[in-house]
Amino acid sequence: MKNTKTVFKYFTIPQYRQEEDYLSAMNEKGWQFTRATFPGLYHFVKSEPEQVSYRLDYNKEGLRHKDEYVRMFSDCGWDYLCDFGGYTYFRKVGKAGEEREEIFCDDASRLEMMNRVFRGRIIPLILIFVLALLPQLLLHTLGYGGSYVPQRILAILFVILAAVYLAFFAVTAVNFCSFEQKVTGDSTRTRLKYTGIFALIVAMIAVVCFSFGLSNHSVYDLKEYADGFFLEATRLNTGIEKEYDLAEGDVAALNINALEKGYFYLSIAEEGKDPVFFGDFYMTGENEVTIREPGHYIIQVKGKQASGEVELIIR
Repeated sequence: MKNTKTVFKYFTIPQYRQEEDYLSAMNEKGWQFTRATFPGLYHFVKSEPEQVSYRLDYNKEGLRHKDEYVRMFSDCGWDYLCDFGGYTYFRKVGKAGEEREEIFCDDASRLEMMNRVFRGRIIPLILIFVLALLPQLLLHTLGYGGSYVPQRILAILFVILAAVYLAFFAVTAVNFCSFEQKVTGDSTRTRLKYTGIFALIVAMIAVVCFSFGLSNHSVYDLKEYADGFFLEATRLNTGIEKEYDLAEGDVAALNINALEKGYFYLSIAEEGKDPVFFGDFYMTGENEVTIREPGHYIIQVKGKQASGEVELIIR
């Protein structure tokens, strides 16, 4: 039988009490907690079942003076175990009394710890999201991140990452709100504070959805002539079709005069028939197609995050 065990367990930041109860329950089953590692792995060693209390504290200032910090808790009977994710873990052997034995003397102390957690962990994540993740998301969804395929993959990855961040923010905000209401009561100040936080989260969700929606938006200028057209695209993600009655021997000259990013798809097809010309184009060039059969032809230009110029001349 193995004498060690590693368990993956996820607790949101305000769920430190659930984490403490989980570690105590494992001790009662004969598994003594030794340490925690990224990304939420709890390491246990086989031991005799016993009742043990675990408590967590978040105090960066205390960790800067660790010897004094640990000694303060040791004087109250709490043994230092480890540090993980900014939290410090303590344990005390003994039966749990009718009331939960705390390392904090009052609700204000518990709330102050959660405020330290918010300042030390949540605010940096918000700054990373706003200053790094959102600009990259906008860069790639709006088509300014390089060639089409890598750009599209990165855009999807950034959207997924943004969704994970926003889900984390939402769950954390709900837990913080619930915790603070238990400590301070349902005050107007608390309601306004978390109304503002949830409004910010909704605004960030709207920005992510809007930016991803823009990834399929097109911006272009089309000038039509009697014998063709000229298309100048800032960003083309749609198809443009033009119809012409062509005679045998007519020549359709399709010229890609500029292509800064993305690619164009060009096709010439008689209505109801297979194309007489088609292809994806990732660079500039000229293509001339001689019409072999008279008929009603559809000339189509499609783009995928394409920025450039396409010209059609029929002669």
